Amino acid sequence: MREALKEGRKGLGTTSPNPPVGAVVVQGRRIVGRGYHKKAGTPHAEVLALKAAGKAAYGATLYVTLEPCAHYGRTPPCTEAILAAGIKRVVIGCRDPNPKARGGADILRSRGLEVETGVLLAECATLCRFFLKGVKTGLPWVLAKAAMSLDGRIATRSGASKWITSEEARRVGHRLRALCDAILVGRGTVEADDPVLTCRMVKGRDPVRIILDSYLRLPEEVKVFNSPGKTIVWTREDAPRAKEERLTKKGVEVWRLKPAPGGVDLKQGLSKAYEAGLLSILVEG
Repeated sequence: MREALKEGRKGLGTTSPNPPVGAVVVQGRRIVGRGYHKKAGTPHAEVLALKAAGKAAYGATLYVTLEPCAHYGRTPPCTEAILAAGIKRVVIGCRDPNPKARGGADILRSRGLEVETGVLLAECATLCRFFLKGVKTGLPWVLAKAAMSLDGRIATRSGASKWITSEEARRVGHRLRALCDAILVGRGTVEADDPVLTCRMVKGRDPVRIILDSYLRLPEEVKVFNSPGKTIVWTREDAPRAKEERLTKKGVEVWRLKPAPGGVDLKQGLSKAYEAGLLSILVEG
């Protein structure tokens, strides 16, 4: 299962709204096939591992970090591929709570396969934690990142701020960006830093930019409105319509949310983000 986890981690940051999943096929004491899910709409980990194993999959054991799907979605059920390959035993990390896809373990058992679940459960659940939380709550996983001095400050009294971390620490921050589906900052951060909010220091997909701007007061010239990539602005229902029209022409999405103390209804925004396929959000400022 640890080898399947290694495979699954290769898909981190690229599979949403699907979970990252890894699988290996073992014949005797030898791994004969490996696979991981790369992107939604492409073959699942089990199918790729079985394809890599070929005829060696017959009578073998399949280790997979998440319960094989049992439904027709953008790809056929993995349970059918497992049965067709002649797999004898399936070892599963965590069960799939998605009502549309779950039930694969029971189907395989009913067809005579030996099925074991809960192996390295904590590690497998951690791998797909963004997906699991979304299915259970309808909300994305939210992470927060802050660089601060030993006395807990992120800026001087005047609000001035400069890098206080090393280049390697900033690289870690960019790896977090590549891991998450979206990055969220407030209007003040954009006004102070005029950031691009990409993961330019590491290889990976740039996150969707989410900007909190309750009354659409940000200048239209800021980089987040004029750089490649998707930008979404969360604003109040009563924000200026004319400004929204100008931002929309730039390709910016404007989400109007219910007013709340201090700005907008964040839970409504998070719920809408999950519906849009954003399973994880990194808060940076």
